[in-house]
Amino acid sequence: MTLEFICRAMQERDLADVIRIQAEAYSDEILETDAVIYARFAQTADTAWVVERSGEVCGYLVGYESALGEVTPWGSEFAHKPDSTALYLHDLAISKSAAGCGLGPLLVNHALKEARQRELRAAALVSVQNSQSFWQKLGFAVGTLLDEIQQANLATYSGPAIYMTRELAG
Repeated sequence: MTLEFICRAMQERDLADVIRIQAEAYSDEILETDAVIYARFAQTADTAWVVERSGEVCGYLVGYESALGEVTPWGSEFAHKPDSTALYLHDLAISKSAAGCGLGPLLVNHALKEARQRELRAAALVSVQNSQSFWQKLGFAVGTLLDEIQQANLATYSGPAIYMTRELAG
């Protein structure tokens, strides 16, 4: 019998797993504090998802409703923006134990489906840790809508950080 992965809404009880998976997936320079993770969840629980197998959380994706061309500085709290047109995908991570199972695309496609249901027109993100090719395979392209303030926000990320966007078809 093959155990299946399912995507579902993140719950507060999942945050310890989120923190554990973040530590597995990211370099020390871009680990975010537990307090920031809890604060973001409190503000945007409706745009946070996990993927699990047999009750074990194997990955997560956290986002928020925003506008194209807006970048949250690294380590900052966020909340849904009024008059949002895009789903900003802030944090995607998969546990080492589930690497290679296709969970990243599974979570992203789940989130994009939710964004379409909310009638958002686009998705955006900051690619870190040389993940640009992963995002390109999912239809994202390098975005060029950043003004000087947003470029400064992008510069708060460690290593190469690339703003990427994707239009969402109806």
